[in-house]
Parts: sequence; structure tokens; C-alpha cells
Amino acid sequence: MKAELLDQQVLAMYDVRGIQSYIFKSNAAKEIVGASVLVEKIITEGLREYVSIQKKNLSTYMMDWKKDNPKAFLEDQEIEMQIMFIGGGNAYVLFRHGRECEKVNRFLAKYLLDRTYSLNLAVAVVSKTEDYKKDYDAINNKMREIKASMPLSMPVGAMSFMAVDTITGYPLTSKDTKGNYYSTEASLKRAAFPKMEDEKLFDNMITEKGDSSTLAVFHIDGNSMGNTIRNTMKDIRGYEDAITKMRKLSLNISGNFRQTVDEMKEYMEFLTPRIKDTKKHKLYREIIVAGDDITFVCNAKLAIPAVKFFLENISKKGDFSACGGIAFFNSHFPFSDAYQVAEACCDNAKKRAKQPECKGKDGRYDKIGNFLDYQICTNIRASELDTYRDRHYTADGKEFISRPYYVPFEKDNWNMNEKNECYDIAQLMKWMIYFGGKKIKSNSEEHLLARSNAKKLRDAIPMGNTELEGILSFLKSRGYTELENPEKNAAIWYDALEIMDWYVGEDDKCN
Repeated sequence: MKAELLDQQVLAMYDVRGIQSYIFKSNAAKEIVGASVLVEKIITEGLREYVSIQKKNLSTYMMDWKKDNPKAFLEDQEIEMQIMFIGGGNAYVLFRHGRECEKVNRFLAKYLLDRTYSLNLAVAVVSKTEDYKKDYDAINNKMREIKASMPLSMPVGAMSFMAVDTITGYPLTSKDTKGNYYSTEASLKRAAFPKMEDEKLFDNMITEKGDSSTLAVFHIDGNSMGNTIRNTMKDIRGYEDAITKMRKLSLNISGNFRQTVDEMKEYMEFLTPRIKDTKKHKLYREIIVAGDDITFVCNAKLAIPAVKFFLENISKKGDFSACGGIAFFNSHFPFSDAYQVAEACCDNAKKRAKQPECKGKDGRYDKIGNFLDYQICTNIRASELDTYRDRHYTADGKEFISRPYYVPFEKDNWNMNEKNECYDIAQLMKWMIYFGGKKIKSNSEEHLLARSNAKKLRDAIPMGNTELEGILSFLKSRGYTELENPEKNAAIWYDALEIMDWYVGEDDKCN
């Protein structure tokens, strides 16, 4: 820390780097879940640990930012530290003296190392002025600079004569009662695994072990949270009003996303009995819910209905929208790579959502809608989504997939439902149900496309227009007149055909 800050009041910003890759680095459920437990509230827990070890006066170190007096630091000179608010995964903390902030920073860095072994802490500190907006902009700019130049320091790797962890390359340092050896990082994660949970929770999510061992990881991220904050706070400069307003805003965002996650979990419970060949186990596991940043692992059949449900319902709770990405993968596929694919799909959904023709207006700034994308993981390079799709999903010089898909608002106040009609997920759902063995009406009659014919159609689309026209002529001769307008629908057909076995709907019969 700069010497001139040591005796000044300062604003500090804390950001733990690499959380998602840390969690999904392993393929073991015990380590993935244990890691998610370790990182939850790690900054606030670290601050509490500092206060406890240093035997500080709890009344002068205020950490219950959701309940304490937001003006305490401003009005009481005895308050040494106060968490201003936590939002977007970052903690903003006021310190009476920069010297004390420096001690806390050193403690937190070591605390993170001792607790997690490999996570990194990024810290930005600026002098506190009377102008909150100026300080907030300054500390976020400084954090961006720090992240851009800060190397991700890693623990010392194993030497040539050491046994190593096959995934991380870290040296094996401990052995459990069953004779299994683990690295320090893996041991810490395993120790944090909740005692009441089943170590085989991911295996228990599989529909038919040995036959259909497909799981999904989905990642959901809120849209335009930065715009929401800037537009809410643009006219507020004083700390008294700013702290109260930012706390209310942060709690509103996290509270609404948390409530929607809980509703989504109830919906997944509702759908679970409709999935065949499942025992009485939970078919999903929450991994991260931090504000508008959400990650789940679940049975493949739950993924699309769960993400669709979340996106439909988050927009009912106010000026919120989000995008989601889903990676379908075999249970033996590396979890870290599957998560990267889900994240890439979420980013791709956001790209489409931000296109001018897809946006709406609310009078202040462009409104971004709910979109979702998904990908089947057959190759670890699938995380390079654009390149992967150019190579594997192109025929006759054109992509034969239509995703990402738009999930409409219940009450559309921004004319986005009409704008995005061509991307509406209702089209995907219609054909997914049809190809999955359900009936749809056509010309006052009902037809059921045999699965063998559905697979022939799926295989023909990547081979180009000639093959597609041939199979459509064959199907039409058999009375399947629903398959019309291939120029418009073939990409949606392929999207549906590719995952026709990985969907469960409300109309599916319970076991």
C-alpha cells in the first residue's frame, strides 16, 4: 500500500479470483461440492477470523452489513472498519486507517492460502473522500488495472521425485483411512464436504447408469447489472445516501435471484418423478448462488426446463433479466471442461441478447432480454464455442443450428417478444416434444414420428440440402406433413433432434 494512504481513511475492494475454475478443477463430487462450501462467504469469514484472532473490539469492526447502521462509520470515529456492502462477488470495506487495512489485506491473503491452497485475492485501495461516486469509480478502475496486470500465482508444483495429483499436478501430501492419496488442495476441499451429503450425489443424478449417464451443468448470469447500478446511483454523491442505496440495491438483486433459484428448485422437484429409472435421490445440486451468478449440476433432462423456468420467473420480479448456458456431458467427461462450455454458452447467449435487433427500450437504456444456449460436450475443445461450431455445425457453408433461444417475458414492456419471435424457445420446445415421441396436431390429424425416422432426419441435416430434401420427401410420402419449410426450420429441427432424449416436460407421466 502507498505510504500516503497509511494514515488516511480508505475504501478497499476485495475480489477472490478464479473461483469457478477452482470449484470445477476436480472430477470428484466431494471435491466440487467441498470447494463450493469453502468459497461461500470467504471474505466475510476471513474478516471475522481476523477480528477474532487479533482480539479486536467487535463493536468497532462492523461486518453485518445487511443489518447494521449504514451511517455508523460516518458518524462514529471509534468505528475502525465497516463492510459497506457486498455485490457482484466483490466486498467494499471502509477503514478508518490505511495501516489497519494493510494488516487486514496481509491476513486475508494468508487466510485464503491456508483455507483453499490456490485461490488468489485481488485488492484495490483508494483514499476515501466525501464524494462516493468519485471513489466508487476510482476503486473499480483500479481493480480493473490490478486484474489486468496481476499474475495468477500458483502453489509450487511437484518435483520430479514426488507423486502427483493427475489433474492438478500438485504433490500428494496426505492419505485417508482407505489408503487414497490426495494433494493439499484436494484434502481441504474434501474436509469441507458436508457430512450429511452423499459422496456419490452426481452418480445418483444419472438416469440409467451404464446406458444414459448424462449430466448437465448450467450457468446463469444476470444482464446489465452494471447498467442497473449506474442508473440507480448516477445522481448520488454523498456516502450517507450512497451506502443505504447500494445496500438496498445489492440486497434486492441477491434476494430476487435467490428467491427465483428456490422456486426453480421446487420446479425441479416437481419434474423429478417424471424422469424414468431414477431412485429417490435429488437430481440436482446447487454449486454457486452468489447474487446474479448461479451454477448448478443436474440430471440432463432437468437442465433446459430448469433454466427456462428461471429466466421466465426472474423477469417477473422487477427490472431483471438473465442469460443461461448449459453443457450436456457424460459423467466421465472432465467437469472443469464442461463448466467452461456452459460459461461459453452463457456468453454466446449474451452476445445475441446484446445485438441491436434483439434489444428493447425502457426509456433509459437498451433493455437486454433472456436468452439461453446449450452444447453437448463430445470434445474438450467445445469451450472454444465459435470455432467448434464452425467446424462441427456447418453444412453447405451455413450453420445448421439456431441457438441461442429467446425466453419471453410474461409481460413484455420493451417489445422484445415481437422482436425475438424468430428465436422464441417455444419453437424449440414444440419440436423437442415431437421428436421426443409426443404428438402434435397437423391438418386436423395427429402424427407420431417414429424414433428411427427422427434419427434419420438428425443424421441428414449435417450432410447438406441434398440429403435433407431426400429424407423430407421420404417422410412426406409417409404422411409426415408437419416437417415443412426446411429453409426456416431445419436448424431448429437439428437443435431439437440433438437433445430429444434430454428433456422432461410437465405433461410427461409420473412413474
